[in-house]
Amino acid sequence: MDSPQRVLSALSQHARHHWTDQADCAMAWQQWPASSADATPLLLVHGGFGSWNHWVSNIEALSEHYAVWTLDLPGLGSSGDLPEPWSTSKISELVLAGWRELHGDKQVFELVGFSFGGLIAGLVAASAGSQCARCVLIGASGFGALHVQAQLLPLPGPELDQAAAEGIHRENLARLMLHDPSCIDDLAVHIHSNNLKQHRLRSRRMAGSNDLAEVLPQIEAHVVGIWGQYDATAGGRVNIEARRQLFLQAQADAEFHELPGLGHWAMYEAPATVNRLILG
Repeated sequence: MDSPQRVLSALSQHARHHWTDQADCAMAWQQWPASSADATPLLLVHGGFGSWNHWVSNIEALSEHYAVWTLDLPGLGSSGDLPEPWSTSKISELVLAGWRELHGDKQVFELVGFSFGGLIAGLVAASAGSQCARCVLIGASGFGALHVQAQLLPLPGPELDQAAAEGIHRENLARLMLHDPSCIDDLAVHIHSNNLKQHRLRSRRMAGSNDLAEVLPQIEAHVVGIWGQYDATAGGRVNIEARRQLFLQAQADAEFHELPGLGHWAMYEAPATVNRLILG
């Protein structure tokens, strides 16, 4: 099996890299080869404390059907810092402005957002109006009291050796991201630890807001909700069902899927299943 570094490097080498600069915040974008010239653009928005590589298990398969784009949100990954004060509205405005700088304001596109990126994707979809045709939200935050903050171990400091630090990352992946222990592999640990080294945006307070619930009724795009049965941020079956009702109240034909046996990072645990739901 290839090393995590080689897997990510090989994937990244297939992408074209772009930069936008909105409101003094430089954002890194990645464009993946599409199977056809007229493929619909699909933007994948990663989670908090993350980067584009949250989608490592999905990009190639989705690129067979879409013109796939990813980005690093402000203050995360390779993107620049976001001037304070921070807010979900500021971040979503920067993302939509950057997207329109690259694509214009007429090109119809689809959106997929994960975790904190689901919150941002929902706000982008609401602002984009009919330009966004479909919005898939995976384990999205932004549902106020329904959202649960997982209790994590403190991040490893420089005094710990590599083995001890890796043990902490594996435990935190189990507590927050992945329900299936077999998915806490070397690639997941590498992605998680590297993303933490690059994060500057503190998104947990924003994740606990009610911002997504408030804009759901304003989204014109067809909305799809996806939650893992054991998503550590979901708050259990009752809270997942409460989200389902919010989706259906906002949009009568909304789709909502609770995926058995999966945790928060569902598209990493079961990429084929989640890819099918993204494709519709």
